Amino acid sequence: MRFITITAFLLLLAACTPKAPSQFSTFDAAPNIFPDYTDVAVPRNIAPVNFMIEESADAYITVLKAGNSQTVLKGRKVQIPIKSWRKLTASTDISIQVFTRTAGKWNAYSPFTINVTDEIDPYISYRVIMPSVESYERLSINQRDLTSFREKVIYANEMVQNTDQGQCINCHHYRNYSTDNMQFHARQYLGGTIMSIDGQLRKINLKTDSTISAGVYPAWHPTHDFIAYSTNKTHQSIHSIDHNRIEVTDEESDLILYDIKNNTVSIIENDPAQFECFPAWSPDGRMLYYVSAHYEAPFDADRKNRVFLDSRSIRYDLYRKPFDPDTRTWSPSELILETSAQGMSTTLPRVSPDGHLLMFAVAPYGVFHIWHRDADLWLMDLENDSVWVPQELNSPEVESYHSWSSNGKWVMFSTRREDGAFTRLYFAHLNSDGKFSKPFALPQRDPSFNRSFMYSFNIPEFMKEPVKIPARKLASFIKSQNAASVNYVQKLEK
Repeated sequence: MRFITITAFLLLLAACTPKAPSQFSTFDAAPNIFPDYTDVAVPRNIAPVNFMIEESADAYITVLKAGNSQTVLKGRKVQIPIKSWRKLTASTDISIQVFTRTAGKWNAYSPFTINVTDEIDPYISYRVIMPSVESYERLSINQRDLTSFREKVIYANEMVQNTDQGQCINCHHYRNYSTDNMQFHARQYLGGTIMSIDGQLRKINLKTDSTISAGVYPAWHPTHDFIAYSTNKTHQSIHSIDHNRIEVTDEESDLILYDIKNNTVSIIENDPAQFECFPAWSPDGRMLYYVSAHYEAPFDADRKNRVFLDSRSIRYDLYRKPFDPDTRTWSPSELILETSAQGMSTTLPRVSPDGHLLMFAVAPYGVFHIWHRDADLWLMDLENDSVWVPQELNSPEVESYHSWSSNGKWVMFSTRREDGAFTRLYFAHLNSDGKFSKPFALPQRDPSFNRSFMYSFNIPEFMKEPVKIPARKLASFIKSQNAASVNYVQKLEK
């Protein structure tokens, strides 16, 4: 009886194991799939790139081959087992062919290839947020294991706020991709800048009488105990008919430097006729890049409205400012790209880990390009100051916030190319010839995820390791601690 049962089981298993059809007609085209992973380059350690076949048929078979490994799957949703995927990614190229059956006849689409290349940092973090300004109660900062589909909340608004008092968290950032030194802002209720310094928590109020706000957009110095911030007073407006439905503008903005050891804040740039924003360090920490727009208006009760009415004429240029971290001295700022002269505006400079390339976002005006559908990513070669648009990265929809992997081989950026409404995360590989591969979407266990998840991802950052502090410990710390004050100094102390 036991032999018969095992034999029956094996026969049933063999009958259920899908096989590629032996007779079929051929289509001279690759299949339509979602997300589009046709002819992309992926990291060797990435999770399976599951996808849906967007062709009408009665049945589906997908064959994946690489070296001596082959995986055959059935169904419209192609969800690749992790063990099979690891065998496939041991090779440099994976060939994928889709078969569909209609009216009893099989058809074969042209195979497409996935190139397997350099590894990527194993973790990323991002905010999960509603794609409008209606509510931020369910906003969280999450981390994702890129080698799998595991996702975990780092911290969420709901853990502290209540029905009477709201909180908004933003601007998580790490020093050299390490989570032992990290920070994020908790705004409004029980607010402060939450820092982990070598794993020890602090809650800081970076606002002083000599600065226009607390620190907002951070850049952690790579070698010394400093964090550069922009300080911003921003205003958000909603358009009723404009294709850019939301506009965020600066009313004022400066740059400050927080000295972690001495708990002091000093001014980097605070020209009242300039909006200085989004600092970013070079990898050696001897150059601070930022953007700045020239704007002059009376500082009166109407300033907010004046800035909004003038918003389409406010354009930001790219600057850099030399810094000697050992002597703690600054040199004069230098204008390195005047995009305003071209009728364009620059934001979010980010330097590659080798110090060779500077990536930034460009749109016709403003500095918060996440809301601008015509925003694209640009590049500058810092060795010769040449500038070009990497068309392979851009789409007709917005491309904005971007990050470099720690090995400089990958970029991650936010885009709304899928539907124009929800911000998703895409990756692209930097080839040896200086070109980027075709971008691909963050893999999900269910390939229909991006079409059903009604939240956006923004502020994506790479991490070499996960955040180790439990979310509940962060919440308890925020509840129990008052934000410590900082001291303002005109000049950095040695």
